[in-house]
Amino acid sequence: MVLGGGPAGDVAAFRAAQLGAEVTMVERAQVGGTCLNWGCIPTKALLATADLLRKVRRADEFGLEVPEVSINFPRMMQRKDEIVTGLRTGVESVAKRKGVNVVYGQGEVDGDAVVVDGQSYPFDVLIVCVGTEPDGLPMLDMDHPAILTSNEILTLDRVPESMLVVGGGVIGCEFASLFAPLGTEVTVVEILPRLLAGIDNRTASQFQRELEKEDVTILLDQSVDSIGEYRDDGVVAKLGDGSTIEAEKLLVSIGRRSQAANIGLEEVGVEVTERGHMVVDEYLRSANPKIWGAGDCIGGMQLAHLAEAEAHRAIENALGQIQLPMDRTVVPSCIYTHPEIATVGLHADAAKEAGHEVKIGQARYGGNGKALGEGDSNGFVQLVADAETDLLLGATIMGVHAVELIQEIGVAMSDGLSMSDLGHVIHAHPTVSELVMHAAHQGEGVAPYLS
Repeated sequence: MVLGGGPAGDVAAFRAAQLGAEVTMVERAQVGGTCLNWGCIPTKALLATADLLRKVRRADEFGLEVPEVSINFPRMMQRKDEIVTGLRTGVESVAKRKGVNVVYGQGEVDGDAVVVDGQSYPFDVLIVCVGTEPDGLPMLDMDHPAILTSNEILTLDRVPESMLVVGGGVIGCEFASLFAPLGTEVTVVEILPRLLAGIDNRTASQFQRELEKEDVTILLDQSVDSIGEYRDDGVVAKLGDGSTIEAEKLLVSIGRRSQAANIGLEEVGVEVTERGHMVVDEYLRSANPKIWGAGDCIGGMQLAHLAEAEAHRAIENALGQIQLPMDRTVVPSCIYTHPEIATVGLHADAAKEAGHEVKIGQARYGGNGKALGEGDSNGFVQLVADAETDLLLGATIMGVHAVELIQEIGVAMSDGLSMSDLGHVIHAHPTVSELVMHAAHQGEGVAPYLS
């Protein structure tokens, strides 16, 4: 049995079928889970339109004369839905081809079975992959049409004139990057003294400047304490310093909550934390030897690719193919803002906090011919290595194609390469990816142009 049909659940079910198990997958909504239906895929489809819009507005720089661009927001949303539907149909087809029985409905654990709408499905092994849902704020009327989560914002029928984004993390910054070029007056309120808490201070500061260039207002060390007035055309939010902000829409992007609590796991001996996360060991096994967990519902980094990797490992451990712990040392993290930000391993600040004497290698997009030719020359590549051993500890990339470039550094780290080793790999020219080689050369003091 697989409980949950998102990125983790799909992989667990299909891999189990490959290994010869009889598989039933229970999904309460739609296969593909949050990532496919409400997260990774639909948001990136919309962000692609926003990035194209930015470039079209600069067409004259490329020698093109283009009339003023108008925005067809319903068509944007339709395109997003078409992509999601096509991919979801593909997942359903794979399930059918592999003989996975997909059951739709809310599943609850009852002894050695999962019960859905009164029907009991016994299991020898249960993989729990129930994911997360957007969290709300208790002081807000989350049912008011002006109050949105990352789910409701994907169902808008027109571009809002103004939007207050509560939370300056990944989700909030991605939606700010989406709606600002569409003409929405965006204000981001973040309770911490900086945006994007998971990245280093330098990158966060530089990204904030880029966001502000698109006329996004950013209020740090600030909070929304209450709503002073709910209107038909929006809300008036009261901030912690006593000031107010009027906005047509208010996006709550403060994080997500696990769905592992109150589905019967506690009654069969599985520990669930106060935050609703299912507790598993390094092999992804719970305190109940028949029950395993993977994905966002077990806590840690909420990333679809990590969820898939955990599900792969969990099902192979559960079915006795291997017995290996889950290694999360090298997990890339991607932020699809403008510009993109991608990290892997330790950033410079975290490496120093961990006690490393740090060696930095860096190269800027502004000196890269391919980036200049594409018209996207803002950004940098920063490699982090241990100064004594030269072994790569991590990297941060901000700029065009960052989410693609980061993979190379992840592979290098997995193979135990040093900064010098990475610099010795000949990269094609002209490419944006050669910035990785140049950053390594700069860190080693051998870059012809940068040292």
